[in-house]
Parts: sequence; C-alpha cells; structure tokens
Amino acid sequence: MAERIHSVLVVEDEFFIAHQLQDALEAGGFLVLGPAATVTEAIDLINSERPDAAVLDFNLGRENVVPVALHLKTLKVPYVLATAYDKTGLASAFLFADALNLGKPTDLQRLVETIRSL
Repeated sequence: MAERIHSVLVVEDEFFIAHQLQDALEAGGFLVLGPAATVTEAIDLINSERPDAAVLDFNLGRENVVPVALHLKTLKVPYVLATAYDKTGLASAFLFADALNLGKPTDLQRLVETIRSL
C-alpha cells in the first residue's frame, strides 16, 4: 500500500488559480506548500520541506517547470500537471510524456481525488 500523502507542493504563477488549488487541497485535508510562482521558489520549498506530492503548471511566466519536475523525479516525489498545454505542447519535455495532466481550468474535486490516489 502506498504511503499516505500529507503535503502537496503547488507550483502555479497565476495568483487566483494558485489559491483555488490551495483552497481545494486544504479542504481535502492536505498541507499545502507554496504556492510557488517561480522555479527558484519551488526548488527552495522542496529543499526546505520535501513534499509528498506536487501539482505543477507547465508555464511559469518566462520559464517552464521542467527543472522543478526533474528535481521532484530525482527525489521520487509524484506530481501531476494542471496546465492548459496538451500532450503535443508538452512533448518536448520528456518528463511529461506520461504525466497526468488535469488541464486548465482544473476540476478541483478530481484534483483532490487524484492526489489521494498517488
């Protein structure tokens, strides 16, 4: 049986969306780390308090989330995407070839259920 997920890192640069994700996850009983709006903020959070899982937006302003996903993968922390990019748009990033993308707008109930199932 998988270990229970307690903390979830949220990486999203759009303030309103980040707080929607945070509120839904907290209502689902998770401790939310972040939200982080940049790669640097996300990596700093991971290094200070390793999350049990993460929710990632692909596009963070002028940067993308690939360095964060790579760091999470190295630590064996599962993640899901919550991004408007489709499989074709994500194809250039090998890390996302098989990643679950919940899309945008994100179905918040599905997000909570998905994190519980990781």
